[in-house]
Amino acid sequence: MRGPKHARDGIGTACGVVAAGVVAAFLTVAVVLAGQAWSAADPGFLFDPSSRVADRAGIGPALTGTIWLLALTVALALPVGIGTAVYLEEYAPRTGVAAVVGGLVANLAGVPSVVYGVAGLALFARGLGMGASLLAGGCTLAVLALPTVVVTSRAAIRAVPRGLREAAYGLGATRWQVVRGQVLPAAAPGIVTGSCAAFTRTAGEAAPLLVLGAAAFMTFAPRTPADPLASLPTQVFAWSTRSQQDFAAVAAGAGVALLLVLLVMNLAARTIRGRMQGGSA
Repeated sequence: MRGPKHARDGIGTACGVVAAGVVAAFLTVAVVLAGQAWSAADPGFLFDPSSRVADRAGIGPALTGTIWLLALTVALALPVGIGTAVYLEEYAPRTGVAAVVGGLVANLAGVPSVVYGVAGLALFARGLGMGASLLAGGCTLAVLALPTVVVTSRAAIRAVPRGLREAAYGLGATRWQVVRGQVLPAAAPGIVTGSCAAFTRTAGEAAPLLVLGAAAFMTFAPRTPADPLASLPTQVFAWSTRSQQDFAAVAAGAGVALLLVLLVMNLAARTIRGRMQGGSA
């Protein structure tokens, strides 16, 4: 007779098959839409600026803006998030205040992204005078990604065996030497995985950037963080709301380009994680 364990295994296998089928169907639809978009667009679709005519519309400014936003988000959120996680796990006293702070940070990871957009509009765009710039968008997305980076980094640091720390302390190492030489290298693969998930989420966000006033039409690629805010998610939204049917195919192409950017990010994170695991083995 099959016991409860076999029944649970069967349910898990069925759920896995269904999930794989859904992903395969989604990828098939994405490939079909990409083919339609590339057939409807000029060869310079990846580099041409936006246009009011679908046949000439490209994603050059939006793609460049997305790369700028990713770079700013990583540069701002990664060191602050890892530093916060290290402090909360290795330095902060185990008091009720520290537990409350940790709980608040974890709860912030579930706040809707549009709320961060409103906060970014008030703080960065208007309060600090950044306006609807890439810098304001990068700061807003960094704040959006920060709670997830902190939570995942804390989990990775907490997973490091306690014996590794005690062995280093037994050899006379200071707390910072233990954190720098033992804890962070051991936790690095988990930190990279969690941070990549956070940045992948922020790269696909349109709501906070729309609240900031992202440009829907740009004829030049941004060159500095002070340039107007543009991104692939907001460009997809702008084209999807156009009444002309030809823009639907162009929007689909831009969406597939965004998926490719996220895929490259995840592949890079997997490569880095693999090298870190190989180096620490």
